[in-house]
Amino acid sequence: MLSFFLRISPKFLNKFTYKCFHNLLFHWVKMRKKVVLQNLGKAFPNKSEEWYHNMASNCYKFAIKDFLDFIAFPKYFKHKELNFHNLDILDNALKKNKGVIFVSGHFGNFEKMFYGLANKGYDICGVAKKQKRGDQFFREIRENYMKRQIYKGDSNSGLKNALNNNEILILLSDQDSKKKGKVVNFFGIPSSTPSGAAILNKRMGSPIICFSIVNNGNQYDVNFKEINPNNNLSIDEVVQAYTLEIEKTIQKNPEQYFWFHKRWKTSHS
Repeated sequence: MLSFFLRISPKFLNKFTYKCFHNLLFHWVKMRKKVVLQNLGKAFPNKSEEWYHNMASNCYKFAIKDFLDFIAFPKYFKHKELNFHNLDILDNALKKNKGVIFVSGHFGNFEKMFYGLANKGYDICGVAKKQKRGDQFFREIRENYMKRQIYKGDSNSGLKNALNNNEILILLSDQDSKKKGKVVNFFGIPSSTPSGAAILNKRMGSPIICFSIVNNGNQYDVNFKEINPNNNLSIDEVVQAYTLEIEKTIQKNPEQYFWFHKRWKTSHS
């Protein structure tokens, strides 16, 4: 019902809806507010209390709008607003015919970028965690621009098949990965980090590319960077390399990062 309302309502009414959700979740329910403030404190020490409060508020605003835009698909998915820089990096990687491992974090309006790439003719395959509620609804939206969606925990054959078919395999690799992850520095803090992208890169020789999408007002700027192009880094070094790229992007626009995850849940002290 909310999705239908957002698709048919005028823009000014949707803006009012965004504000209502922000007030509800940030000021009243305070959903994960403590986690957000703790994460910001660890990533950006020595900031003022006012800075933390304002940044947390802006994070809520960004995340709420991004999510509501997503469930209003396709209303706000205008690929003409996407400005793709250095797209040749992705094209050259695909010419190797080994697929591409697409790596980033929960930063920016990445679903809109996937939609834009699909409209340019790229085959995209995403890996996602199965949701307890609304999974079919989210999956049906993504099937408009993803060739397929693979759930975390499924057989690795799905990942390998995507790469063997020369598809772009999306792996968001910025959440705490408990004991399974590689411990690398993220904002100077030893952090358990998903290593699946690095392992596939070493085992299959598939190029690994870090992507970022930054919302600059009415335009989205998309950038790409290949990690380990000479295939001479160890798995640990590859994980550290793409984690650093994610961090660099967040440093410039911290309000566009999803700080709601318990990123440093696993202690390595």
